[in-house]
Amino acid sequence: MRYAILLGSAAALIVCGCNGSEDAAPADGPRAEMMKILEAVNATGAAQQGDVLWYTPEDLYDYINGMAEEYLDAGFVRLSHSEWKAAGAAANAYVEIDLYDMASPKGVAAVMTAPPQDKTAEVAPGVKAYRDEGVCEFGAGRYYVRLTARPDAEGQKALLDALARAVAEKASSSGP
Repeated sequence: MRYAILLGSAAALIVCGCNGSEDAAPADGPRAEMMKILEAVNATGAAQQGDVLWYTPEDLYDYINGMAEEYLDAGFVRLSHSEWKAAGAAANAYVEIDLYDMASPKGVAAVMTAPPQDKTAEVAPGVKAYRDEGVCEFGAGRYYVRLTARPDAEGQKALLDALARAVAEKASSSGP
């Protein structure tokens, strides 16, 4: 009996990853789809800075405390937060990508606000985004995406545009 419990515990650790983390991600599912989108970002030539941070319904409050309930009510599944830098960019200049899996386009619509018409632009075929200085946000399929240039918005415009296009194209083709 003790052997069966020990074996079951070991199997649970292998499936979930060590310490309950998501380091050992499954080959399919929501997180794997999000990783495919981030791989498209990598193909732009931008370099990822640090690790991707992952949030689930259980710890979304740690990232967006004041807005977490709205996202959870809209069907939030998972969030990936990553930071990207262009070759030759200033030492402290980077773009953040927050990729929210909202389970459906309906979930995306529930958390997005309608942007003013003069602040919208097409970032990829069929994907309209809200654009303001240093910020780009849009919905693509089941994903709500927010990119933010830090701290030099003007100097990061080309990188922000390239990353938005890569995410929009890949996320749009990732199913419902």
